[in-house]
Amino acid sequence: MLVMTRRDKETRILLLSGRCDKTARVPVETALAAAEGPGCTQVVLDFSKVSSLDSAGIGKLLLLYYSLRKKGVALTVMNPRSSVEELLHLVNFSTLFPIVQNKTNVRSVA
Repeated sequence: MLVMTRRDKETRILLLSGRCDKTARVPVETALAAAEGPGCTQVVLDFSKVSSLDSAGIGKLLLLYYSLRKKGVALTVMNPRSSVEELLHLVNFSTLFPIVQNKTNVRSVA
């Protein structure tokens, strides 16, 4: 899985590409490192280029959510493909963090 990071005021946007599976350690560590930056209140994971999500990826995403929450940083998943979005809703992640289809719907909730 590849990760590119951008800053937008207090938000860190991570563009992920590839499969979100057991190899998702890199995006999780990148997201946590980005959240350490001064003034970061939100991490947005742009899933537009994520081809699939498996149980290991779900576990990594859950660990990331709780790690960021401890730091007072909100998590949002943006632009998931329909199959990935269905899975995120199936495991009730939409009750933990927003799952949005475009950047205009992203807002800080930290």
